[in-house]
Amino acid sequence: MIAAAYWMQRGLAMGLLYAGWSRLALAVLNRLLVLRPRDLYAGVRRAKVLADLGQKNAAIKSLQELLVDHPQHAASWYQLAYLQESCQRHAESEPAFRSALAIDPDMDEAWYGLAMLLVREERLDEAVAALEHTTRLQPLSPHGWYQLGKTHAKLAQSEQALEVIRRLRTFEPQVANRLASEIGLCGVK
Repeated sequence: MIAAAYWMQRGLAMGLLYAGWSRLALAVLNRLLVLRPRDLYAGVRRAKVLADLGQKNAAIKSLQELLVDHPQHAASWYQLAYLQESCQRHAESEPAFRSALAIDPDMDEAWYGLAMLLVREERLDEAVAALEHTTRLQPLSPHGWYQLGKTHAKLAQSEQALEVIRRLRTFEPQVANRLASEIGLCGVK
């Protein structure tokens, strides 16, 4: 009986989420967690709905509780780090990013998030290493390359910045030109 009720509630929660009824979906997800307090699906969805409703601190708390029971869930660590960053809780977000990466070293968005945190903290050598991971994992995404070029420029590594611009020109010439202009390397081919 409990299993049938769980699956019915889960289907209802999914339907409500797809219909855009987040507050009702949250109530259903809360009921799911009463049926199965350690349910990964319900916990992850609940945190996302809370964040979507603008209740970021509640979403953070929800993820922290979820991770006690599911410490190997990389996506939850990443979501926690992302939410902490959006709440300016930078000191807390770095360990969360690193936990996600310890579990899933190929999570490019976690590498990028960590890199942006490191750039903000002026830990530029570490940021370069994180951005290099991002560009290896997503070689055709201009975001990582752009930030890598800017970070090399901040470190006064013009040759490395030029190499990034050359690389970007092969698949995103407009982004490459914008980067070259921003870091003062406009006339370089």
